[in-house]
Amino acid sequence: MHVQPEAFNVYLICVAALAFNLWFLVFMIGARRAKAKQFVNPEDAKIFKGEAVARDAEAVERVKAAHRNALENIPIFAILALLYVMTGASKSSAMAYFVTFTASRWLHSFMYLGGLQPFRTLTFALGLLVNIGLSIQLLLAALA
Repeated sequence: MHVQPEAFNVYLICVAALAFNLWFLVFMIGARRAKAKQFVNPEDAKIFKGEAVARDAEAVERVKAAHRNALENIPIFAILALLYVMTGASKSSAMAYFVTFTASRWLHSFMYLGGLQPFRTLTFALGLLVNIGLSIQLLLAALA
């Protein structure tokens, strides 16, 4: 097992960018709740002078759905990508996979927030294809 430092650096940068994507969505959830002045926790409604509700507003639910989708896909990528780096992946192949996935997830977030179809599905599919490609690379490395 020989890790290429340049490939590992690409991994680090992309995983950090994906963490910022998750934090961006968390911030958007809070911002949309504050804008609606509706909170699912009574203590939040009290301190922020809003209304306690049983269900978030539609705008908040949309961001929460985007966040859930990111949480379902980013950790899988992070594991697959790290294992791929550990197989000795080159910087160029790491960039092709990792930057494509990172860009697709950021674009997916914006498409989801804006309700933009078919672009939301296309950006999701691109990220999924990257994860499938990484999985195939790992299988090939294991069978070599």
